[in-house]
Amino acid sequence: MSPEVVKAQVLEANRRFYDAFERLDLEAMEACWEASDRAACLHPGGPWLRGWESVAASWQAILANTSYIEFEIAEPLVEVSDPLAWVTCVERITSAGAAGGPSTVAEVAATNLFVLDASGWRLLLHHASPIIRSAPMEAGGGS
Repeated sequence: MSPEVVKAQVLEANRRFYDAFERLDLEAMEACWEASDRAACLHPGGPWLRGWESVAASWQAILANTSYIEFEIAEPLVEVSDPLAWVTCVERITSAGAAGGPSTVAEVAATNLFVLDASGWRLLLHHASPIIRSAPMEAGGGS
């Protein structure tokens, strides 16, 4: 299989993950993951979650407490070292909580690590961190 085809498959698996998230579909989210002790996840501002049980519980809580979420995936870069592949990207997220409060917009740097198994590419690790930008200096530069 050509490297371009493999990268396209990994990007498709990456998109399935974000599609499941946008649909708030727990079953589809679980289908994206390798359900093993190797699974790990770091949500923005959260602790490391290790093992499928902890990772799955976090997705259940997030999806149950989100009324709307949309992702624009920017700057995706795929690397493959069979049977592993990873996507680094910027998540531009628009979301609202379960109570239907105001929408928020955020940018998050993400790394999604996939492993190839008999059923295709499965997410093994999702690591998302907020992007912090420096505030512009005011003219005069003093404090």
